[in-house]
Amino acid sequence: MGVPEYWVIDVRGKRVFAFRLQSDGTYKLCTESVALKGLPIALLDQTLERLDAGTNISAASWFSQAIANLNQGYNNPV
Repeated sequence: MGVPEYWVIDVRGKRVFAFRLQSDGTYKLCTESVALKGLPIALLDQTLERLDAGTNISAASWFSQAIANLNQGYNNPV
């Protein structure tokens, strides 16, 4: 039994790569998390970029707000 999803975080390159376990036992790059349902991996990239512009706290606050906005979208589908 494999790990359903794993992430590789390149802090210097400000990139996150997420890989999802496929039915054939291989891993494939994915753009949305299944571990954190619906989380766009690009949101993690954007958070890493914000670390250069501010503090860890400001980046974490931005990320928290972005997640809250995502959750609102799930609760109020268009």
